[in-house]
Formats: sequence, C-alpha cells, structure tokens
Amino acid sequence: MNKDIYSKLVPFVKKNIKFTAPIFLFVVAAIVTFVALSARSRRQQIPDPVTVAAVPAETLTTEEVPVQAPLSLSENDNGEITDFFVEYYLCLSNGDVDKLDILTDTIEMKDKIVKAEQSRYLDYALINLYTMPGYDDTSTIVFAVTDVTFNNYPDSPLPAYDGFYLKHNADGSYVIINSELGAEENTYIDGALVCEDVVELGNRITTDYNDIITAHPELLTYMKELDSVVSNEAGEKLAALNAGEEIEMPEIEQPVAEGETDEIKTATANATVNVRVSDSMNADTMGQLRGGETVEILETKGNGWSKISYDGKEGYVKSEYLTLDIDIDSVVTIGTVTAIETINIRAKAGTDGMIMGSFSKGTTARLVSENDGWCEVVYNGKVVYLSSEYLEIELD
Repeated sequence: MNKDIYSKLVPFVKKNIKFTAPIFLFVVAAIVTFVALSARSRRQQIPDPVTVAAVPAETLTTEEVPVQAPLSLSENDNGEITDFFVEYYLCLSNGDVDKLDILTDTIEMKDKIVKAEQSRYLDYALINLYTMPGYDDTSTIVFAVTDVTFNNYPDSPLPAYDGFYLKHNADGSYVIINSELGAEENTYIDGALVCEDVVELGNRITTDYNDIITAHPELLTYMKELDSVVSNEAGEKLAALNAGEEIEMPEIEQPVAEGETDEIKTATANATVNVRVSDSMNADTMGQLRGGETVEILETKGNGWSKISYDGKEGYVKSEYLTLDIDIDSVVTIGTVTAIETINIRAKAGTDGMIMGSFSKGTTARLVSENDGWCEVVYNGKVVYLSSEYLEIELD
C-alpha cells in the first residue's frame, strides 16, 4: 500500500469508523483502527459492528487530508502509558467492559456489549507502543501494536495496531478521549494519521497480516463466520437491555478456595477496578481499588466475585482482579523458564484464565510446577501461569 493510497484510505476509515472499530478490524490496513482519533465521526451512523472484507477501490474518497508540521513516531518510554495500555488490553481480553468507563471518557452501551461478546473468542497481547505529541501539553497520540489470537486458532496470532488520543489529567491519571474534539484538534490529528512513520507502521503490519492470512486462509473464513455470531449475540443483548431487562456480561469464574480458615486473608489489586455494593456488574459503585492496593478478603464467592472490606464497609470486586497475598519466599521452585516468544501471563492454568499481562521473549521466571501444558511460575512477586509450549524449561 503506497502513501497516496493510504492517505485516501484514512478519511474512508474515519468516515466509516463504526464498520472497523468495534470488532475484528480486518480491512485493507490489516486490523487498523483509529480509536478516538475518529471520534467526531462516531455518531454519524450505526452500521453493522464489523466488516472483514477488503475495502473496494471504488469506495475510496479522493478527499485530501491536511498535514501540518512534520510529525514522527517514537517508541514509548513512558512507564505510566505502558501500564495504562496493558490495563486497557487486559480489559478487552477479559471482557471487563465495566472497566472501560474508567479508561475512556465516554463509551456507548452498544460498543460495550460488542466488546464483551468479542472477548469470548479472542485475546490481545500488547507488543509495542509508539507515541507522538498531541495537540497540547496534556495530550498524546498513541499507536499500540498487538497480537490478536482467536481461541480456535491459538497458533496463528494476527498483528494489529490501534490509534488513541490520550489525555493526562491533573490528578495524574490517563484517559482515552472518545468524545467530540474541536476543529483545530481534529485537523492536527488528521495530519498525524498520514505522517510517514504512521504509514510505514501500517505497511509493516499489513505485510505481516497478509502473510499469515495467505498461509491460513481458513482463518479469514472463521473470522467472517464469527462476525455473524458476535453481531447476533450483541444485538440480542442490546435489544434486551433496551426492553428494560437485565443482561449478563461474560464472567471468568474463579474456583472457590479450598481449605478455608479463620485467618485474615489479604489480596492485591492487579489493576484499577470498581468496588460495587453487590456481586453484580449492574450494581452501584462505591469506589475504586487502584492497582497495587491491598485489601482484606472477607469471602471468595463461586460466582467470580470477592467480598472485601472497603472503607469500613463490605464491598464486592471481581475476583480475577485480585491476587491473594502469599509468602513468595516460602514457595518451592524446581527450575527456571525462559520465553522463546512473547506470551500471555494468566491467573490460572488454561486459556480461560484471566490475562494479567505479557511475558516478553527472553524473560525468565522461577518454575514451581508443570502440568498439562502449563507452567506455574513465580514472576513479579506473584504465582502465575504460562503456556509450556512457548517456554524453554531448565530444571535445577
């Protein structure tokens, strides 16, 4: 895809962002989305949630996109931005649409439901982040490179990248801007979308994507079929919600802890998460736990929720966002593992375990045990799980 064609594709994608953003993002630019960079176009139409076919050449507009001062991408070196997007993609992988209210300034219920249904079938692994200055000192344009893995094709992750308009608030927090922007800010973003570095990034992702699809054409067929399934599921839930019915979002059930005792148990929050007045996503919030914050666990329920002590009251948090505190020094290890490629870190063995982050190629951790294709390891002060298939194991 040359620069001229790409510059013509950008306004088409922006004009039709609802076709590309909510689901699998398989257009000519290989899973390219411009989340929040195209916010002004989001309310213009409500088409089908996804289009997986290539964009016909005759539909490309000849509208010229203005380019201001030369812009360039830099590999991200901001740890807070990295942590933010690790949390964002964990949210998408685990179907925690409740969390999107925290990470974005606004999001439509339809998009929440679509993303929740989508999470049943795929996972995201954050590979790299690139940034460029935003319109003002409080904003940053971010491009996130990810691998998207479908549950039925675990060995064929597809490359993708998303564009975001990120704001840094006075309290130090970040938020993705999906709401309407001013004319000057939009013009600035238009220039960012066609800068040479962004075009080159798109070309690279497109090439990698096409190579995989060429080698596995059945994957494209699967995506088209899955699009129909997800669209129907999301449509039914949206209709039920509009009719005043309560709907259930995807849950990752946690096993009830064995050997319950009367001793006080504490846990650490893996990421920022809402505390609710009851064990339901529809319950009112009473506050938030920040990543790294420790709380007392009053009860671990079998429905995927934990009752905690919060500000002197009882509250409820999804169990997958809590890691029980243990004495890491007391954990017996039998060797080490080293990643031969970047893989997901999970809270329990199996692909249904919550994704807690990425274990980068070349990273080493202490091995506790290996069973049924999964390694239990000590990593960053926690006991977590990694797929044995992508690890080099060395026993003591």
